[in-house]
Amino acid sequence: MSGLSLATAEDAKKGGVHGPAIVPGKPQEGTLLRMISGDKPKMPMQSAPLSPSEVATIRGWIEAGAPWTGTLGTKPKLWSLQPLTRPAVPAVQSDWVRTPIDAFILAKLNAMKLTPSAEADRPTLIRRLTYDLHGLPPSWDEIQAFVADRAPDAYERLVDRLLASPRYGERWGRHWLDVVHYGESHGYDKDKPRRNAWPYRDYVIRAFNEDKPYSRFVGEQLAGDVLSPEDPQGVVATGFIAAGPWDFVGHAELRENTTDKNITRLLDRDDMVMTTMSAFVSMTAHCARCHDHKFDPIPQEDYYKLQAVFAGVDRADRPYDTDPEVFAKRRALLERKRALVVQLRPLQDAAASVTSPELERLDATLAARKQELADNKKPEIQAEIGQLTAGRKALVQSLLSTEVKDETRRLTAELEDLNHEIEALGKPQLVYAAANFFDPQGTFSFAIEPRPITVLQRGSVESPGKLVGPGALSCVPGLSSTFAIGPAETEGARRAALAHWITSPGNMLTWRSIVNRVWQYHFGTGIVDSANDFGHMGSQPSHPELLDWLAVTFRDQGGSIKQLHKLILMSSVYRQQSANNRADALIDSENRYLWRMNRQRLDAESVHDAALSVTGKLDLTMGGPSAEQFWFKDDHSPVYDYSKFDIDSPAAYRRSVYRFIVRSVPDPFMDRLDCPDASLITAKRNTTITAIQALALLNNPFMVRQAEHLAARVSSLASEPGQQVAWIHRLTLGRDPAPAESQRLVEFAARHGLENACRAILNSNEFLFVD
Repeated sequence: MSGLSLATAEDAKKGGVHGPAIVPGKPQEGTLLRMISGDKPKMPMQSAPLSPSEVATIRGWIEAGAPWTGTLGTKPKLWSLQPLTRPAVPAVQSDWVRTPIDAFILAKLNAMKLTPSAEADRPTLIRRLTYDLHGLPPSWDEIQAFVADRAPDAYERLVDRLLASPRYGERWGRHWLDVVHYGESHGYDKDKPRRNAWPYRDYVIRAFNEDKPYSRFVGEQLAGDVLSPEDPQGVVATGFIAAGPWDFVGHAELRENTTDKNITRLLDRDDMVMTTMSAFVSMTAHCARCHDHKFDPIPQEDYYKLQAVFAGVDRADRPYDTDPEVFAKRRALLERKRALVVQLRPLQDAAASVTSPELERLDATLAARKQELADNKKPEIQAEIGQLTAGRKALVQSLLSTEVKDETRRLTAELEDLNHEIEALGKPQLVYAAANFFDPQGTFSFAIEPRPITVLQRGSVESPGKLVGPGALSCVPGLSSTFAIGPAETEGARRAALAHWITSPGNMLTWRSIVNRVWQYHFGTGIVDSANDFGHMGSQPSHPELLDWLAVTFRDQGGSIKQLHKLILMSSVYRQQSANNRADALIDSENRYLWRMNRQRLDAESVHDAALSVTGKLDLTMGGPSAEQFWFKDDHSPVYDYSKFDIDSPAAYRRSVYRFIVRSVPDPFMDRLDCPDASLITAKRNTTITAIQALALLNNPFMVRQAEHLAARVSSLASEPGQQVAWIHRLTLGRDPAPAESQRLVEFAARHGLENACRAILNSNEFLFVD
């Protein structure tokens, strides 16, 4: 309130409106000591006063010159901003070392006096790999074939086969959708569905399956429509920018030039900035919205430069065509249409500003009839409103100047001709994506040119400061933080410039970020455990040299994520057993140095899909509109009811990556299993183990029905109880049961039915965890 900050020594000496807070060597001349000693305004407010000894301590500190730790307001150089160089691979001699990764890991294990674990057996390895790369269990035939294959390259061929499958893109695409908080409803209070979000989801899955080079994957999502203007998928890829929540009320219902409207747009761009910088460079730039970043070297001005990158785009349905020739024609026509609409807008504004006593009376009558229609939807009232609207339009035309009327008529006629040309191309597909031209929706319309961005004092739209242009982070050495965008260039040039900045070979953050993410999903924990925060408040890397070696190797070999997978999966560290070792656990209880493999619980999607897979009901159809696994009522405020969904409908059998994701009303079953909130960016999912999860697995209608399907499947494979129990184990756990296990489950099935025996196995730790 008074402008006082104690963030740095300089701030404290400057003070606020009451004067300097601290005058070194002179306690009574600063406001700090007076206020904590009981003077008004008394501090701390609404809290117990400091004790006399505490006040004396602060007085003594000021008398001693108020020494401040470190240089004024500065922090040590961030590890993540150090130049990226290829470290030497440690020279460790061991048969355990299969890849350079193993050399880095073993060198650290030796230094910590830890011992690597033995290799897991073949059934464990194929189960681990298949869930890891596909999110599905291996079939019994696949397990048997791998166990029987004694060729030296059997494991490598298994890795290659799994990476080549389309199931791989579905699994790893889902990881990326977590990172960008993809959802298919807007969120906020009117959580309306987004019927055209799914093409972006399909783009992501396809990009992983095609092993699209990472720099291109990044560039397309930020500016594919600019960098690849001839490729329809370049438009689809910008669904990344629009993946997060969107405030329908703020954008479509609030009036222009109001504080609330400006706040809505500010928060919308904030989400774009936060998603981009968190996903691609693992930095919390959004923390600098109200002030310079408190922990990392990101000034507030940098944040608003990033906002300026997105100042010309909104989120909206955007047309595209799969046929490149039709797409090119439509793009050219839409560019002409945008130019015409931009010319028309000031003329329409002029028409809107026309006034007369007769027009005011007509507007009052219209408002009254519209209110009457809202209360009583009579057709005759609707007809009268139509007549009044037409009369108003004619009246406005009569009040306009001849020049304005002539120009409006000319442009309108040209626009109508252009619309006929566009319609002749046929109906396009739509994707919810970044858009700089779209049909208005209420008060929501596109920006004619990028909106001006200023540094907002304390992040308030009512306190604009310095005008800024597009740019990025000034803390990255060797890269300019200001983009040279000419006034004649379109808004897309801003996004393209940011894409080039992020994918620059010299941007150490980008390459460290992505290899850390891939490592995290393979091992359950990243080399840096805070995947979205490489700043001072994030984690330190457990193996910094390995992280840099992976980043340089990945960057210099073309950014192939599949090659990165294979490099990790072929290592000895990945193939280890997950069994505990008491001696090593006493040294490294969290297994940060990977002396064993981490045992991981299946995520929600894998539980859902595995249940369908083992019952033989999984529908492997790829892509297309999402499966709505709920009952929907299209109302002013939509209703999503999962309890009314028919679990026997075809939609129930789709892979979970293709389910319709609602932000405000999550699927209760998936939510129980820690599926993340789609309104939030999820760098790493929480993994909990609760009693309610067991109850959901036992009693959720979906799981009950899958147990019934599993019982029917094993009954078709065998009629003898012991063989039926054996098939339950083979299909769900990938192994034959031990004699004691078989006997117990046979007895259980005899008492409670085969379906309940299947329910018990589907709720077992062995089904839900991967060693």
